[in-house]
Amino acid sequence: MAFIQTDTFTIRGYECDASGRMSVPALMNMMQESANRNALDYGIGIADLAKRGVGWMLMRFQLRMHQYPRYGETIRVVTYPTEVEKYFIYRDFRILAEDDTLLAEAGSTWLVFSIEKRSMVPMPDFIRSLNPPAGLTHLPKLPHKPDFQSTPFTPTKTKESVVGWLSIDQNQHVNNVAYVEWLLETVDNETLETKKLTEIDLVYRTESHWQDSVQIQSAVETPQTFLHRIIHTESGKDVLLARSRWVTD
Repeated sequence: MAFIQTDTFTIRGYECDASGRMSVPALMNMMQESANRNALDYGIGIADLAKRGVGWMLMRFQLRMHQYPRYGETIRVVTYPTEVEKYFIYRDFRILAEDDTLLAEAGSTWLVFSIEKRSMVPMPDFIRSLNPPAGLTHLPKLPHKPDFQSTPFTPTKTKESVVGWLSIDQNQHVNNVAYVEWLLETVDNETLETKKLTEIDLVYRTESHWQDSVQIQSAVETPQTFLHRIIHTESGKDVLLARSRWVTD
């Protein structure tokens, strides 16, 4: 059986930024909640995977904002898997206003990892056998290696941080939304005050854990775009690479 998840949320004050718009991390948390509920219907939730010694990990995520909801407005989050391959499962999201205006959309790519070995494993048969909804228009699959992954990177701002307990999720690693909160804080003040984020494209490379030390870096690519990088301080490994696009408010 195929399942499409639809959840309705009313925007609360603490989910908005200084401009009164819903913040991108708050929206991503709602999207993640809807994805979790959809996974439960399919029998592939976090607990279902943990019983088999595996867990979910987000590999790619691209969010495009068309119109920001504001405090007190009601939105619908619609999500569903679109395709399952040997190593990856793809999931789309749509964010709709009460009048069905498309506010935002996102594509994502997920993999399964061994809890014991902390490494990627093939998609288990009980996941590969699920039936994505048919007859829907899907967003294009995100490239596993987007162009910005190989773009020269000279940081214009670097912030050191130690992973706190509240950034860790049930898979015992930093939650994917926490990374977005960190990288947005390294964007310059003028951009944050006078522009709005219209697109964020993320590549999750490896895990980080409680009490790990990380470096959060941003670099100006163009007047409208920033490159972002989060590095595990001790190993020097890339934890996350990203590009954000901004438009004048």
